[in-house]
Amino acid sequence: MKLAMPVWDDCVSTVLDFSDCLLVVDFESRTINDRSMADFAGNTIVGKVARLRELGIQILLCGAVSRPMEQMITAAGVDIVPFLKGRVDDVLNAYFSGRLPEPGFMLPGCRRGSGFGRGMGRRRHGYSYKNNRKGWNI
Repeated sequence: MKLAMPVWDDCVSTVLDFSDCLLVVDFESRTINDRSMADFAGNTIVGKVARLRELGIQILLCGAVSRPMEQMITAAGVDIVPFLKGRVDDVLNAYFSGRLPEPGFMLPGCRRGSGFGRGMGRRRHGYSYKNNRKGWNI
């Protein structure tokens, strides 16, 4: 599987729509097989979504994202986990170990509610950490 994360320096980019660089992680059963950087610069949302498809991305971990971009990414078949913050390796480790729902990985203003996937518009994503829409148990 391939996972992507927009990065700035050594952190998750704050806003996906304006990101220029992606970390692409090829993994299987929580084991990282390969990591590489990919250009994500583009003038349009359409171009950025096309780039995700071109790279074969199946999961996108990111910071804030506009609703139009989120909808296009979801329509392209990519599972998106938005409103994240933190250092790249910390976020990846949290994702693979099931600790991503911890408050320290959420952008300010993304309150918890009654669990991961709640608050700050999270319900619109339909993402459940233990069983997302494609049935992956990460």
